[in-house]
Amino acid sequence: MSERESTTLLGAPAGTPEGIEEIDEMKATIVRQLTECGVKFPINSKRELSDIYPFGTPIKCRYRGRDTSIHDIIKDLSDSDFPIKNAGDAATLLASRCEITPGASSPRRQ
Repeated sequence: MSERESTTLLGAPAGTPEGIEEIDEMKATIVRQLTECGVKFPINSKRELSDIYPFGTPIKCRYRGRDTSIHDIIKDLSDSDFPIKNAGDAATLLASRCEITPGASSPRRQ
């Protein structure tokens, strides 16, 4: 665990596990990507969500024990995860499927 000053969206105090900050950063990145692209909500299916991201778009997390792309996460979502009503809900859903680990590959800017 890192004891550096926290910059989390949750306002967590210094000494918060580094993984919390990584989750917050990932959520902020997803919200920014969806907002900047002008994505229309709701997103009603895995197919609609997959079509938003270029195939192989990396995400800074591990899924099922390996560095992953956003499509690896999307394919395992269930129909009950939809509709996604806004960018924040999309970020929360995708982040909830990740194991945040220090040193996971960083997402590339689009």
